[in-house]
Amino acid sequence: MVEYLNSIGKWALLALIPFIILYLRKPKPQDRIIPSLMFILQDKKQSKRSAIFRRFIANFLFFLQLLALIGLVYAVMEPSFKVPYDVSLENTIIVLDASASMQAEDGGKTRFEEAIKEANKVLSGRNSIILAEHIPLVVLEEEDISVAADILGSLKPKATITNLGDAMLLAKDMLGERPGRIVVISDFNSVDGSDLLVVKRTLSSEEIIINFIDVSNDAENAGITSLDLRKHSIKIYVKNFNTVNKQITLKLIKDKKSISESGKITVLPNSVETFIFDDVPTGLSEIQLEPKDDLMVDNTVYLSAPLKSKVNVLLITNKRTPNIQDALLASRDISLNVVNPPVLTVNTQGKKIEPFQHDVIVLHEINNVGRRDGILPGTFKDISNFVKQGGKLIITAQDDLDKFAREDLDIVELKKLQQSTQKVCMDVINELTKDFANNNCFATTSKYFSTTAKKDTITIASIQGIPAFAVKDHYKGKIFYYGIMDEASDFSSLPAYPIFWNSLINFMEGTEDVRDFNTKTGRIITINEQKVKTPSSSLTTSKVIFDEAGIYNFNGKNFAANLLDASESDVTKLSVLEAEGATGEVLSEQGVEKNFSISPVILILVFILLLYEVWYVKRRGDL
Repeated sequence: MVEYLNSIGKWALLALIPFIILYLRKPKPQDRIIPSLMFILQDKKQSKRSAIFRRFIANFLFFLQLLALIGLVYAVMEPSFKVPYDVSLENTIIVLDASASMQAEDGGKTRFEEAIKEANKVLSGRNSIILAEHIPLVVLEEEDISVAADILGSLKPKATITNLGDAMLLAKDMLGERPGRIVVISDFNSVDGSDLLVVKRTLSSEEIIINFIDVSNDAENAGITSLDLRKHSIKIYVKNFNTVNKQITLKLIKDKKSISESGKITVLPNSVETFIFDDVPTGLSEIQLEPKDDLMVDNTVYLSAPLKSKVNVLLITNKRTPNIQDALLASRDISLNVVNPPVLTVNTQGKKIEPFQHDVIVLHEINNVGRRDGILPGTFKDISNFVKQGGKLIITAQDDLDKFAREDLDIVELKKLQQSTQKVCMDVINELTKDFANNNCFATTSKYFSTTAKKDTITIASIQGIPAFAVKDHYKGKIFYYGIMDEASDFSSLPAYPIFWNSLINFMEGTEDVRDFNTKTGRIITINEQKVKTPSSSLTTSKVIFDEAGIYNFNGKNFAANLLDASESDVTKLSVLEAEGATGEVLSEQGVEKNFSISPVILILVFILLLYEVWYVKRRGDL
């Protein structure tokens, strides 16, 4: 059926009216006797026959011009009709799931291998490929079948979650207004089925052809789904995704040797069991779950721990066994010496020490110069020199702190001693205070100094806007002000107290947190451009994408990345297509009806008519 794409073009038919009027308009005839032509009138019968022929010839030229004009008008109306058209011959965009669950095996063949097989079947025309990882990644754009097949053969599944929705929207943007189709190949495992189908319906409403191919299989799995890594302990979470009991063993391995084992652990169906290793080996190590199953990427956890060295701390105090001393002794990261002024060279155990050879000095409840057992007059000057040369100093608040000659060690200005019960709240969440992120106001105190921060001093915690914890770089060293008086606060009785002091000492010394060297896959960080070694290759880049499980090396350090995602490890469940009752078929041909305009054909015919008219007029002798 013929359709007219430009219905306004019908008004061009009005141009025929003046054409016909001008053509039919004739000059008024006049009767005259011309003697020289009298002989023509003698043969009237022959003249009549000639007049009829001439009228026919004139009308024939009129019809030629009329037909050409009608053709032009018809072309302006853009007549067209629908014809079947296979869009797959133009552009095919393959969205290929490269998430961790695509490594699941069944019968010795992984889901990803099946996906590659299906992808090769749908290649046609110009081909583009998008890997659906944690973020969509375009690996090929508008290439022929042979190039696309080569690229497909080189792809490997990653160890991240999948993001099919964003990958489909990216495919839609790549397709633009061009004819083509989007083919999504996935196990549809760790995705929101309803959201996925909404995206499909949205794209289909824009007349974009989109097909799903489901490559899920019958896999079984029990895997490590979470990790709680501390400096001196590793807590492992193992989930059994099967419908029967699973007996597993965990091994801590360093330098290819097992240094600790869990023994046999029985995990109930769809249940989680935990196990704790009491120490974290320095350097690189890994935890392996046995026996093997259909998804191996979550059977190994890679670990990276910086070399351990205890922080040497000197506690200077006149108080007998203060709470701070107990907190520091409880830390496995700290080597502690306690001295009682005025003598700083002999610790409380009677051993000689070098006081200013320590990493961190803590001043707590000391007696002033002139008091019994008070510090010597030059003590603060010696401590000032210690800090200037790179030492770290922690000064704790006490009633008469404002009476000391503290040299240049003040990072806050001490004003009036306040006595009212107030909350102590964190102002900054960093490596020191991250354990208080869920409990911002962590303590109360009934006695404190009203203070103001000096220039370049950073307030970390405050009491009604008054600095309680503050830190400042001082020459090559660092000074920390601890404004809580333990005897007037509940902080020293809380479980967080020893944790805080351990974190504070490590923060002052700049000790690296083992958790900073271990991450989940899917993370992206920006670094200075350099050579980066990944688990499978080496490349020069300024952006590190942790999309493989294993060890990465950059900035002269080793970093471990692991899947640790329960939803991605659950390869035993039905794919969302089955759960939603959606089809996962793909057609070999994607037929649509396309408008075929016949205006160009009409214009060609009009052009031929005009050429014929010129030839005819010339042949007749009018040119």
